[in-house]
Amino acid sequence: MCATCTAVYKTECHYDAESESRRTKATPTIANNTGIKRDASLVAASSPENASSAEFIVNSLRRLPEEHVQEFLNHIRRDPSLDITSLAETWRKNVTLTQSEPVDVQSLESDLSVLLGKPSVTSTGQSRHFGHSASLGLVPEDEDFGGGRLRTNSVKPERQGSTWTNVTDDLAFVETLLDLYFTWSHPFYVLFSRECFYKDFRAGRDKYCCSLLVNAICAYACHLTEDPAGRTDPDNFRTAGDHFFAEARRLLFEDETPSLTTVQALCIMSMREPSTGRESSGFSYMGRCLRMCVELGLHLNYGANSALGLTPSEIEVRKVTFWGCFTVDT
Repeated sequence: MCATCTAVYKTECHYDAESESRRTKATPTIANNTGIKRDASLVAASSPENASSAEFIVNSLRRLPEEHVQEFLNHIRRDPSLDITSLAETWRKNVTLTQSEPVDVQSLESDLSVLLGKPSVTSTGQSRHFGHSASLGLVPEDEDFGGGRLRTNSVKPERQGSTWTNVTDDLAFVETLLDLYFTWSHPFYVLFSRECFYKDFRAGRDKYCCSLLVNAICAYACHLTEDPAGRTDPDNFRTAGDHFFAEARRLLFEDETPSLTTVQALCIMSMREPSTGRESSGFSYMGRCLRMCVELGLHLNYGANSALGLTPSEIEVRKVTFWGCFTVDT
């Protein structure tokens, strides 16, 4: 039985050692009247009585208390001439087996597998899920462990009333692009909370908003407007959103630290690329998006009282983001 399956996935897992070709063992053989050797276990199993008796003996060894098991072994050794059927019939008169109950397997492997499967919280407050086979969740993460900048989720006054992008200082134009995105894309692919995004966008806080996300949204929304400001070349509609997308790629290259807003930005970038004829690039961004979802543990169901210390609103935002990314990928 696999302890990991029992402890982590709550299912029983069995493998058949007899069918494993790499495992060999010497088995007693007997010759039948045609001279062909057959496995003795096959001969025993060919008789319904022997099969039933053998099953009773095995169940006796599994279910009986220790003192009765020793008594049963003495009974087996007392008369070596008895066959399986006679041995079982004799023992049936002396013992009655109770219905077996599921055994709670406790082992070091099962305990460790559960421990490794738990999420961890970094010094920056982000969650990490490395999977049941990795030991990284047991190591406290320093600020520079994963690279990138420290995310404090604090309000920065210089961002209040700004565009959050180096492409343009025209706040009215950026807000128009945001409105276009929330009007024509957001209703179909809900990747985050509109209210939380706008609240942090205007307050200058980077919990539910970041420059990468703003540039990704603007790059996508430029395809929904005929304003020349939305193009790198005002006379070429094929360059719509290229300047915002280039800025988003630069920011992503500078800081690839996994975060909720980075997941959202990657998903929007994956939707934008096919509109420019780069389907392969879109699949690439979508793959990074989903892998980051798993690394952040967005696919796991955390309660409000979990070790991550998430609030009900944070739990809901994480669910919305993962479901939106799953929908886009599908």
